[in-house]
Amino acid sequence: MRLGFDAKRLFLNDRGLGNYARNLLYGLVKYHPQHEYFLYTPKQHGKLVDEKFLADSQVQVRLPAGMGRVLSAYWRSGQLGRVAARDGVQVWHGLSQELPADIIRVDVKSVVTVHDLIFLRHPEFYKPLDRWIYLKKVKWAVQHADKVVAISQQTRQDVLETFTLPPDRVQVIYQSCHEVFYEKRSAQECQQVRAKWRLPQQYMLYIGALNENKNVLVILQAMRQLKGKLDLPLVIVGHGEAYKRKLLAYAQKHGLEKQLYFASEIANPAPRELSAFYQMAEVFIFPSFYEGFGIPILEARFSGTPVVASNSSCLHEAGGESSYYFNLADSEELAGQLLKILAARPSTGSGLEKFLIERLAAEWIALYNNL
Repeated sequence: MRLGFDAKRLFLNDRGLGNYARNLLYGLVKYHPQHEYFLYTPKQHGKLVDEKFLADSQVQVRLPAGMGRVLSAYWRSGQLGRVAARDGVQVWHGLSQELPADIIRVDVKSVVTVHDLIFLRHPEFYKPLDRWIYLKKVKWAVQHADKVVAISQQTRQDVLETFTLPPDRVQVIYQSCHEVFYEKRSAQECQQVRAKWRLPQQYMLYIGALNENKNVLVILQAMRQLKGKLDLPLVIVGHGEAYKRKLLAYAQKHGLEKQLYFASEIANPAPRELSAFYQMAEVFIFPSFYEGFGIPILEARFSGTPVVASNSSCLHEAGGESSYYFNLADSEELAGQLLKILAARPSTGSGLEKFLIERLAAEWIALYNNL
């Protein structure tokens, strides 16, 4: 089977959508090498994508040609259906909530992944024009795709409540994290990471973007309440200058600045290095207002690190019964949960089998075959 993918974010996005695309494609190519994988992108940067993956004979990268190089946005949004059809693609997969407009004019089956509808659930985090564009794209995609896949039960419910779709057209296939997080890092690897980033011996960990939706300030508020009881530093891996300034201002006001470590100021860890961050941490905290899934929670659980997450949206789907939860606006409850989880040290591995890349890749191949 010849499969086509909108691979823009696979090559160009270093956050959730890009990680989703890379993890899925790595798994498909590794466990189902009998198929052909055509990746369509307006630009190709190799720094985010594994070179061994790109060198695989079953992987073909397609870039715009002719005027498509000049009008690359139109090439991606309006012409890729015909381009893929000429390449003999049998199934098109829109990996990030959109499909090319001409997919309905060609004999190519289509599926679209919907990650979240946060721009509707929390419009205060988005500009009006951005909300309009995101809604227009996802609405058209779910109405015209042969199959819609949500990455969580929460997202599926949001899609069904927002758009008029038959329930059997919207299926849930969870996502996984990079397989490097399944592995135990050696003591030497951990020490190298600790030295490179000058990490403290014990620390709490947050990994993700720095913006209002991620709600990292509530961690600092909990740290303030825990002063004298639990004075663990917080290591932060992620970017967002405006929100970072907000965190620093709060930390300086309340005497917490010496407990903050912004690891990304030194370098962005590669996945293997990031797994060491998790494995050396005492606890991972994920306090978001809203998520479509929460890959960092899986990364922490596969790494054996206890998780405390907000009780919002779908985070319990990724966190399972071993994680602890708190009201996202309640720093006092977060402080209490941190004390409890550090005393209990729960096992994080129960229920992770359903998130293994090999299993999820098989679910995707079955879906492609049944379109």
